[in-house]
Amino acid sequence: MKNKRLFFGCFAKSLLISLLLWGVAMGAMLWVNHQWSWEDIISQRYELPNAITQGTTNFTIPTGSEEEEIQPWEKDELSVMLTMNSCDTLKKYGGQFFVRVYDQEGEQLGQSQMLAGQSAVYQPDGTSELRYLLFDPALTEEGQMAAARILNGYSDHSFWTGEAGDHISPDRIELTGWEEGEVIYVRTLTLHFGEEQVVLADSDAQLFPDRQAETFQAIWLECYSALTGRGGPERRLEQYRDMAAQVDAVEADNPRWMLGQSSIVYYGRGNARLWDNGVHPVASNYYLPGDYLLAGLEPAALLTLAAVALALFTAWLESRAIRRERAFVRGAAHELKTPLAVLRTHAEALREDIDPAKRGQYLDTVVSESDRMAALVERMMDLARLERGGKVEREPLDLTALVEERAARLALRAEEQGIELRTQLSPAALLGDRLRLEEVVDNLADNALRHCSPGGAVTIALAQKGRRITLTVDNDGPVIPQKHLDRLFEPFYRGDEGRSRRDGGAGLGLAVVRAAVEVHGGRCWAVNRAGGVTFTVLLPGAGAEKA
Repeated sequence: MKNKRLFFGCFAKSLLISLLLWGVAMGAMLWVNHQWSWEDIISQRYELPNAITQGTTNFTIPTGSEEEEIQPWEKDELSVMLTMNSCDTLKKYGGQFFVRVYDQEGEQLGQSQMLAGQSAVYQPDGTSELRYLLFDPALTEEGQMAAARILNGYSDHSFWTGEAGDHISPDRIELTGWEEGEVIYVRTLTLHFGEEQVVLADSDAQLFPDRQAETFQAIWLECYSALTGRGGPERRLEQYRDMAAQVDAVEADNPRWMLGQSSIVYYGRGNARLWDNGVHPVASNYYLPGDYLLAGLEPAALLTLAAVALALFTAWLESRAIRRERAFVRGAAHELKTPLAVLRTHAEALREDIDPAKRGQYLDTVVSESDRMAALVERMMDLARLERGGKVEREPLDLTALVEERAARLALRAEEQGIELRTQLSPAALLGDRLRLEEVVDNLADNALRHCSPGGAVTIALAQKGRRITLTVDNDGPVIPQKHLDRLFEPFYRGDEGRSRRDGGAGLGLAVVRAAVEVHGGRCWAVNRAGGVTFTVLLPGAGAEKA
């Protein structure tokens, strides 16, 4: 419970700092995104109306004459063209664009649709010709939304039969409807993927009882839907209706606006505008959602996650450091408590009138306990220097000879304890500090001997493979519970209270091992095996880069 409170306290502080940094970063990103986005939005919303009024479009707007009137299919072809050129306007911001075009007499020539397309359709002679596809006259709003949902399921709205690179490749594209000029009024549109059929459009035939539908086969198809994109088909359909209604309203308020040629822009509700200057009068409208400034900032969600992750990681590091510091202080106090008590007891006894024969014995005890405390303090300071990344003297070392020498020093002790000491040493060399590495070997071997079962064996193995040196010290004996295994290298940590003192240790040996190994650019760990424990040290060999 205390550890949880400590962690959440650290987390609250870290989260506050991380959120402040996150807020500054997000504010800067929003400001930059606003500057760029607004310029882009202005450019997009004026691009098509300006091109139409100035006569610089990449498509032809039909114009009639006294001898020849504009055909209805030509107006519908213009509607498809307007849809193709306006469909992606503001879409990346979650917005939509609506546009109508008139002639100089005020007759409507076309307007952007909810769904349109173009396709290469096979002809009776085996060739193919480009046709423009109009869906709106025969497709209900429910059908429009159904088509948008299907298109939303594809990353690309271009469909090519056969092998078509990155495009979606149905086996067959089939249309039914009627053809006038270069326009096909689509009744149904089906994509065939083997035995699977995807019906992209299926209109109500009763809407046009006097029409006889034909069947067409297409090589490729491109669809343009105003209802695809952010917000979903239902929301975008509602927005399309609102834009069209706002244009109708401003036109009703200005019935002769396109006849005045006064170069005035008329404004209606929302963003509806009437442009009567130039080659063709234009009515336009656009919609932008309130969160349009967030468009393009989707990766910033990672920044939010990173802020929380950073707070969690920082809290974990801070709470772990505090726990280790507290454990270190408790451990040091625990280790110093006994010799200090002995010193005080003997010092008080020396102040009394005691037997002179015992005075020397008491003084010896005072000196012994003082030396013990001095050694412990020196060991703690040495550990602190190592953990701070203190410098180590590096020289070329024959690690095999070093390990063999340290093992030989322990042979007599192993024999006295009835333990078999084995060595399996292969050639290994590195750049390192001799004294530190001797301490590593001594501490691991001493630990293994102290915890080895009588009659068991301690095995010290050394091997080098490439630039990696592996030193293992294995002892027979009881395994270490998993909850203690991962904390063995912490200063003063004891899974069994009093174990180190009972066995003659202060609980710093393995902590010194880890610090010495890490300062050499290596790492160490312990694992249980059946009937024993294995300690492993991994070090960079000669020629390896320093960590």
